[in-house]
Amino acid sequence: MTKYTKIGLAAAASAAALIAAGGATAQDTTKLRMHTAFPTQTPVIGEITPWIAERIEKLTGGTLEVDVFEPGALVPSTDYFDAVSQGAVDMAFGTPGYGAGLEPAMTIFTAVPFGPQATEFMAWMRYGGGQELHDELLADLNLKGFVCTLGTPETSGWMKREINSPDDLSGMKLRYFGLGGRVLDKLGASIQLIPGSEVYAALERGVIDGGEYASPSVDLSAGLEQVVDYVYFPGWHQQVSIDTLIINLDTWNGLSEQQQLAIETTCGEATLRTLAQGAAAQPAAVQSLMDDENGPEVREWSDEILAQLRTAWDEVAEEESAKHESFARVMESYNSFRASYSDWQSLGYLKPEEN
Repeated sequence: MTKYTKIGLAAAASAAALIAAGGATAQDTTKLRMHTAFPTQTPVIGEITPWIAERIEKLTGGTLEVDVFEPGALVPSTDYFDAVSQGAVDMAFGTPGYGAGLEPAMTIFTAVPFGPQATEFMAWMRYGGGQELHDELLADLNLKGFVCTLGTPETSGWMKREINSPDDLSGMKLRYFGLGGRVLDKLGASIQLIPGSEVYAALERGVIDGGEYASPSVDLSAGLEQVVDYVYFPGWHQQVSIDTLIINLDTWNGLSEQQQLAIETTCGEATLRTLAQGAAAQPAAVQSLMDDENGPEVREWSDEILAQLRTAWDEVAEEESAKHESFARVMESYNSFRASYSDWQSLGYLKPEEN
């Protein structure tokens, strides 16, 4: 054996030892490009994306490297489902409803008008059949996905003019997302499909008369209170807001079990992290709104308006179920779980007036 060969074998043995000890060499690292639908400086829903990337890298010992790309860097902020499905982008973080053009039932996994709070929603997802339906629908799109954030109830509307009756909504140009937008369309509003990050500019320029974006703390960070006269609660359209991490299914199947578990575990941790962070941020945000003498007037929807909105939602749910078999199946699962949960909800929790 030559000296050169002995040195080569020694080097190989040394490299093998490093790998066995948990070190990852450059050739062992898989790089994944991750699109985010929200700018990374956005509180909670944007800030979490670099954290998700870093967490995945740490839990995989560096065998996965996740590069986060801002909205528009790879694809438009909300138009990413098809790109991930085809493998042009490895993975993406955002609202499931952005995939409604490919699969209408994705809107249910975003938020349901007059729907449950976070605990009940996650109970359905994890133990009531929701996750299985989510997996099935995504697999048909060549995708794998996980709930990766949970948001608090959203601000219900930043409005340029006062709304005292359901009739006042007729003819208004409003930015509302998903099923909430469909409900307001029933009441005669003209729904504008505008990315959340562009709501401020649209309000300022008069492109819209009002709309919603996210939770109060996120909305205030976007400056929405500066360009409206009224802000409305409660968030009937999104009592809980969900964001998911989706991954190209071929890419997912090519990962090791450890790498897959790292992604799933990271999303589980991010879900709890964002739920707690978002809830902790809202009291100060709401207080600042109420204390701001020069800001918008804080209003609550009247019982009459909420009743009309609920009736309109029932109509939307029936119509969408009639048009889309997948939507009907998901709604059936969702409604069945809610019905079984209702006695526990009524008996186990304090009523608002008792709390």
